[in-house]
Amino acid sequence: MVSRKDEAKISDGGPEGGDRIEYRHHRRRLIIGKLEIEVPAVVAVLSGEGALGEASSAEEFGADLVEVRLDLLPGDGMKILREVREVTPLPIIATNRWAAEGGAFRGEEDKRIEILAEASAWADLVDVELLAEGRDRLLEMVERPTIISYHNFRGMPGIEATGSILREAFEAGAGISKLALTPASLEDCLDLLKLLLDAPGPTSLLGMGDVGRHLRALAPIYGSVLTYGYIGTPTAPGQIPVKALRAVLDVLMVQKGRNLARTAILQ
Repeated sequence: MVSRKDEAKISDGGPEGGDRIEYRHHRRRLIIGKLEIEVPAVVAVLSGEGALGEASSAEEFGADLVEVRLDLLPGDGMKILREVREVTPLPIIATNRWAAEGGAFRGEEDKRIEILAEASAWADLVDVELLAEGRDRLLEMVERPTIISYHNFRGMPGIEATGSILREAFEAGAGISKLALTPASLEDCLDLLKLLLDAPGPTSLLGMGDVGRHLRALAPIYGSVLTYGYIGTPTAPGQIPVKALRAVLDVLMVQKGRNLARTAILQ
């Protein structure tokens, strides 16, 4: 668990002494515990029969991290996770998404949390939902930094309520807070970008659906630390291919050389 004394730290990539928000369009170092990555980072979501092959090619496609969706893997998901660990040098996010937030896991919550805790041995980050019944139990069980996430496939709360969700995630112990929402209008998108500028900690903001899709490429300019894409099959509405996300960010972001600061330390 990421404790309050071990909070995530961001080192800006802009000129020394530059304003933090002004230089969010620069690539920056994000340090959470013993994990250090360059952000904004592109996450390749691995799922289905092709997960292992996608893992071996993720870095070539431009990914900075991979997310192993244990709930979307066939057969022995833990075995596949261990094999992913062997074929890619990229940091791994372990996720076992529950059905209430778009996942495929439909077993008992205690079992889901136990699977996630076991998976943390081969992962660098673990994702758990803010509203999950077993959230706090997982945080007590794992030593890896945690992404605490909130997904809404039907819409989005009002902007004040969304801000409260973000703060609650950090108060719960998030190393990174993840918001995946479905805005109904461009005005909603603007409100989310403004919220991102004032985020109290490292935040991943993702838009779903036709209206929100562009936020996956645009939000990193406003400070979103992770954006998620796919190599084989999309796992969320509006998801963009990893290669396309990388191309857009390489054009828009000011960077000193991608991959320079990315390291993952496992013990």
